[in-house]
Amino acid sequence: MNKHTSDADRSLIGICGLYCGTCPSYLAPRQNDLEPIRARAVEWGLSEEEVTCDGCLSERVAKPCRGCVPGFRECAREHSVTWCFECGEFPCERNWRFRDAHVVDGISHHEHVIDDLEHMRTHGIESWLATQRERAKCATCGRTNYWCVSTCAGCGTKIR
Repeated sequence: MNKHTSDADRSLIGICGLYCGTCPSYLAPRQNDLEPIRARAVEWGLSEEEVTCDGCLSERVAKPCRGCVPGFRECAREHSVTWCFECGEFPCERNWRFRDAHVVDGISHHEHVIDDLEHMRTHGIESWLATQRERAKCATCGRTNYWCVSTCAGCGTKIR
């Protein structure tokens, strides 16, 4: 870990290459936008607390991510790595399958995970985090938006 990367920042780097900073389970409580938390709780049949998260590598991980259906948590433990890019088998079949899954309203959440993991490996997690933070912000008003939206909730600007 880079000495400049805080534990909180590090927690936002998903094992699989996703940026947790734009996930509604992480971002909604920080923006005092509780509707996405309520909607996820209903959709997943869980409590609001169970769908609230502080990031993949934090102490409080949303229940669906703790279970990690694609198996990244277990695989990382088995290979003694924190992130997939640190594994000698990266990119593996699990990475490729994950990349092509999970499209919401025409937006693929996983589309860039292999490229993003490669960026981490080549340029480091600090560089990747800076890129993700910038990518998440609306160019017009600066609001950090959820990965699954195409219009900024702050100003209405089209962001995808």
